[in-house]
Amino acid sequence: MDRNRAWRLWLVVVAVCALLRAAGQMLGWPFLAYETVYMTITCGTPLIIVAGILLHRPARPAGWITLAAGQVCYAAADVNYSFDVWTTGGTTEPTPSDVLYLSSSLLAGVAVIIFIRRRTPGWDLATGLDALVMAISASILSWEFFIEPVAGDSDLSMSAKLTEAAYPILDLMLLILAIRLVLRSGGRSPAVRLLLGYLLLMFAADTAYAIVGLLGGSNTTEPFTGATWVVSLGLLAAGALHPAMRDFDSRSQVAAPDATPARLTLITCSVLMVPGLQFGEHLAGRAVNIPLTSAACAVMFLLVVARMAGLVAAQRRAADTDGLTGVRNRRFFEETLATECRRAARAGYSLGLLMIDIDHFKKINDTYGHPGGDRVLRELARRLATGARAGVTLARYGGEEFIAVIPHLTAAELLPLAERTRKAIADLPVEVTDQTLITVTASVGAATVPGPVADPAELLRAADEALYAAKSAGRNRAVIAPEVHTPAPTRS
Repeated sequence: MDRNRAWRLWLVVVAVCALLRAAGQMLGWPFLAYETVYMTITCGTPLIIVAGILLHRPARPAGWITLAAGQVCYAAADVNYSFDVWTTGGTTEPTPSDVLYLSSSLLAGVAVIIFIRRRTPGWDLATGLDALVMAISASILSWEFFIEPVAGDSDLSMSAKLTEAAYPILDLMLLILAIRLVLRSGGRSPAVRLLLGYLLLMFAADTAYAIVGLLGGSNTTEPFTGATWVVSLGLLAAGALHPAMRDFDSRSQVAAPDATPARLTLITCSVLMVPGLQFGEHLAGRAVNIPLTSAACAVMFLLVVARMAGLVAAQRRAADTDGLTGVRNRRFFEETLATECRRAARAGYSLGLLMIDIDHFKKINDTYGHPGGDRVLRELARRLATGARAGVTLARYGGEEFIAVIPHLTAAELLPLAERTRKAIADLPVEVTDQTLITVTASVGAATVPGPVADPAELLRAADEALYAAKSAGRNRAVIAPEVHTPAPTRS
């Protein structure tokens, strides 16, 4: 079967089962008739996930295997629950099904965490703050409408209270992880959308189930809730069948925008949710939990302030950073060089400058295109930044040229440093395409000043002349300029 057709055919089966599940219950079919339709998807989901793993062979299947294990727990819980309802007409919490349902939610959460950490490794403070603001708002609502009413129900045993409270807590956890996944996932592949749809629909169905229960309705006979669960599980299995699952947790090469209108709208709604809740309870004549809601408002306010400070800092970094390579840009470097020259003049320490120009870069662009040339620039910038000593300012000076200013660098240290820099570029090949490695060399011009420099342009001129000499001498070499001796400016 065509791999691109398998997940579509599965979704057709899911849609049919969802309709039969809802229609069968509304039309008064026997319990086993419409429950069998439901169990077809419930028990089929872990099998489909395993089939997707075997079909597409993802390089790192841990997340999908964890999801499959969670769905085995979910299917076992459904089988046990349906059997209890069929034989006894109802259940009393907690039951073995509750343990399995809660285990399934925990495993789903672990799987999503695996996906998040692999797609966007490292800590992303901005996205973390956004998710935390939304999580606090959702937590207050969950506490107010689900957890607190259960905790205050004197008719429930302690074990039943803990069981009832665990469901909204774990659902909230999955909601927060879904927010975290979508806020910082880079590209939105079909597999990402299907997994997100599973998480959101599962949260919606569980929430509706809880609301019906709190209102005194019959949760076991709610057809629309059952149909929503069917679609939710079907989307999860479809995500595993989709070819995009193979690279689902590969590190995203597309950075998610730091603050989109949609993200800011979500944050705004989250921040206004708590005072809106307070006002609604006041109008309804209900007691308002002032300490809890006030504390939540204060915490969210501080988080938003921190978020705005982060946006300002990010804008400053963007203004000083080369967009392609991630190192500093020419404007920032020239300002830094002038500052370092003034400091060196005051403190009397030496200052070094390296100019690094990639050899035959036009030939690389002509042969492998600009994407290949961009790869070379990014890789060389990474090597130069990795090998730089403390206090160095590295920048892309223009085109294929990089430049670095090194405080406290003596004339004796200049040539060894320039040679190490040249070798760091030439000794290891560069991946110019996914299948091609090439050797890239660079010419290095270096200059140093032992004392005060009146004009940073003198240091730049000396390093540039040394770079020209390295190019003229055959490239792939380092040339050291004579020490720059420029008198310090006199005070009037």
